[in-house]
Amino acid sequence: MPIDLHTHTNYSDGTLAPNELIELAIRNNIEVLAVTDHDEVGAIQPTILYAKNLPIEIVSGVELSIEYKLPGHGHLHILGLFIDNNNEKLIETLSRLKQARNNRMKQMVQKLHHHGCAIDIDVLEKKIGQGSAGRPHLAQLLVEKGFVTDITEAFNKFLLKGRPAYVPKKKLSARAAIDLIHHAGGLAIAAHPFSLGYETYPEIGREMLKLKSIGLDGLEAYYTNHNTYLTKWLLDFARENNMLISGGSDFHGEPKPKIQLGCGLGNLNIPYSVFENLKKHFKH
Repeated sequence: MPIDLHTHTNYSDGTLAPNELIELAIRNNIEVLAVTDHDEVGAIQPTILYAKNLPIEIVSGVELSIEYKLPGHGHLHILGLFIDNNNEKLIETLSRLKQARNNRMKQMVQKLHHHGCAIDIDVLEKKIGQGSAGRPHLAQLLVEKGFVTDITEAFNKFLLKGRPAYVPKKKLSARAAIDLIHHAGGLAIAAHPFSLGYETYPEIGREMLKLKSIGLDGLEAYYTNHNTYLTKWLLDFARENNMLISGGSDFHGEPKPKIQLGCGLGNLNIPYSVFENLKKHFKH
């Protein structure tokens, strides 16, 4: 019974609308799907409504970007699963982050203009729609305008940290994000631990324990870019330290074309028991 507890829609930086994501999930025989857009919960209600009479269970989620000191290009994201997407504090906080994202995009557009890439802000806003602005939106426009050949080049040439059009993103602290998720009734899960940027597994473990000490509930052991060895190590680590286990593909659609819903690069297989155990610990 396939499950996927980490996916994105066009309300953040994915390319599929909520109904399209559900239709794809049904075609892929997925029985449980979590919608976890970046700092955005607008897609949750339309997804739930569309899936109402379909053979699939929807988990309300969000993926929060965290201000956290890490080596090199390491970064920390925390997933909130089983959240109340109507929670006032959650909506208020995400609204502030959304405004900051929009301001960031305008600054990046200005920087691109200075480097000979004229991007129309109105076209960008239309592409973003009612969702949350992200660099993939800009990358897609750079491709469409012919300034770069593909999204990878757009990031490498202009949008990555240290590149000419990069502008830092406003983020929550780890404690604030975990507290916000708990306030919204959800479970706080460290997304894709490999992205912390450490070279050894014990270093990842030490960071997980630090986060656990401030309320982190679990970690995403099953993930598209985790190899067999890291997955097994994370599973063992989580069990030894009484942490919950989650898993997901991090499906986006066109921005990450090789990643497929439910199976990642083709070898991702998340046991249904992962969902059952998370649901058991979720405080209704």
